[in-house]
Amino acid sequence: MDNSKSCKVFKLLTFVLYLCGTQIAVASDRGLAWELKSADGTQTAFLVGSVHLANASFYPLNPSIMDAFERAEVLLVEADETLLTPQQQQALISKYALYPEGQSYTDHLPKQVVDQVEVMFESLGVVDPASMFSRYRPGMLGVTLAAVQAQALGYTAEYGLDNYFIEKARYKKTIQEIEGLEFQIKLIADLPVTGELFRDALLDMSDFETEWKGLEQAWKKGDSKRMYELAIGSALRDFPRLSEYYETLFFDRNVGMVAKAEQCMARSICFVLVGAGHLVGQRGMVDLFEAKGFQARQLP
Repeated sequence: MDNSKSCKVFKLLTFVLYLCGTQIAVASDRGLAWELKSADGTQTAFLVGSVHLANASFYPLNPSIMDAFERAEVLLVEADETLLTPQQQQALISKYALYPEGQSYTDHLPKQVVDQVEVMFESLGVVDPASMFSRYRPGMLGVTLAAVQAQALGYTAEYGLDNYFIEKARYKKTIQEIEGLEFQIKLIADLPVTGELFRDALLDMSDFETEWKGLEQAWKKGDSKRMYELAIGSALRDFPRLSEYYETLFFDRNVGMVAKAEQCMARSICFVLVGAGHLVGQRGMVDLFEAKGFQARQLP
């Protein structure tokens, strides 16, 4: 895959668990967002669940979210890809997420899983995935498949909340990263992989359109319990081996995200924008903050 195609794919790589559907956004669309205050009331932040890939149906956003953004001094995001050139992004992909020249995922995965991967790609109109994505390590391959699924449904990073708020904040607010692209690419490349794990991950992605429509509605309604169930809970029940993935992709990162948000809000009013799945559930960021004595109020 050439550099331009590879970088375009990477713009779709951040986790695409929170989108789908074609409804027009209306004022009643709540979104997933909380106001945080320290126990003594001296520190304030806003936790907002991002939809990394989306379409025009998500806009306009709830006025309470926009008011929170206007109040904030700092926009804190997972990663700001505009800090790196396409060439730098491609170099990171090559460094962490690709097999060495001459190796392919077909050499490292069981034939049954390889066949499953290729059938799923081909059903989305990707011709000869074994050639196009030949050197992709399994983590990169799986996230790319999810991104292609989203793209086939009409969802793009250009409409994602990350892109929207980064553009609104540019030259007006301080923009800080929690992780950065290098961390995220390396994380994807280092996902624990066995044939059985990867097969379960593919099975969990098989009914993507139905699941993502449910995820979109959960986000728009501000239904944190439903968001957790669809994004994390049901997969952990149906495919217990995927707990290794979820520890890496969500739970471990949630702890680090809370620490970065605390650092930010010690100095400023911060608008913390992370994937919606990081906020919800007993090990999500909202509960982690409450365990530290912060007060969390979901925005109306």
